[in-house]
Amino acid sequence: MLTSSSYSKSTHSPAQGWSYRVPSPPRIVVPPPMLNAMGLPDLHIDQDPSVSVQNNGFGEAEFLKTVTYDNFVVANSYMEWRYEQRRMAQQVLPFMYLGPVSAARDINFLQSSKITMVLAVRNTMSAQAKLLGSKAAADLGIETQTLDVAGNQELIAAFPRGIQIVNAHLSAMYQAQQSRLLERTTSVQNVSSSAPGKVLVYCESGNERSASFVAAYLMAMYSMRLLKAIQIVQAQRFCVAFDDPSKILLQTYEAILQARRDVFEADADLSTQVTAGPVSNSGPPTGRQATDSKLKRSKRTLDDAYEDGMDVDGDERWQDGDEFEARGGYAPFHDRFSGHS
Repeated sequence: MLTSSSYSKSTHSPAQGWSYRVPSPPRIVVPPPMLNAMGLPDLHIDQDPSVSVQNNGFGEAEFLKTVTYDNFVVANSYMEWRYEQRRMAQQVLPFMYLGPVSAARDINFLQSSKITMVLAVRNTMSAQAKLLGSKAAADLGIETQTLDVAGNQELIAAFPRGIQIVNAHLSAMYQAQQSRLLERTTSVQNVSSSAPGKVLVYCESGNERSASFVAAYLMAMYSMRLLKAIQIVQAQRFCVAFDDPSKILLQTYEAILQARRDVFEADADLSTQVTAGPVSNSGPPTGRQATDSKLKRSKRTLDDAYEDGMDVDGDERWQDGDEFEARGGYAPFHDRFSGHS
């Protein structure tokens, strides 16, 4: 390792300052949300009708049709946050609460909030020690589920499983609600503004693993960007702690979701083209032959890549090698005694 004494004896000096630490990715800074004319955070939760949750691989979520949001985030502004609220659960979505384990053990809260399922996001060591359970929920007949991970890095693989657990429960509650409506011949519009079920997501403090899961749920089910998902979770529960590893993990999950959407859209376009078929017998092949032909055409060769870079706006472009050669060099060291013979 080079030290200050070795620098003084060397005939070269570094061009830039050195840092003896493990390289780290750039920090993800989450800015505070914009404020509206009333001085409240301008955050809104809405379901984009042009985006289907099927694109993310979670199937249809018909229960979302019964959920209304209005100015939900504004009504639960962090401007009114009190320190004592860290021991309570907060409503992030009309059908989802986020809080600590103490909220899952509070019988009065579970009953008054009409919680129908509790989901614990916990470490496998806690699971083996049978910690973070909710006896209160079991005594009330509330469904209990767990999402066990060995470490926070496993959360990215556990997110889809947890989202499926939540959606399966809410879908079952929605179907049961519709069945009761049919039996009573009651109009669906009478209850269309209320969520069919409510889920409490919790961990030890309600600020780390469970908060990351709720943010991932917003990103997956509402096609929400990372920064907005974190802002909404923090607006509802101000004490959440999204450290750098958690934000990087969620950023990676955002890229996975976007890749799934791109693949789904590409497959949908391909299916549409294959299903359309030719207009006449002399047209292109159909069915399996058209699919194989499309896949073969979609795979580019190295020659195709070079041809694409040769002509831009009628001018011949240089190749990668020429582009790098045109760049100026950068010397990591400078001659210390360049002025001496």
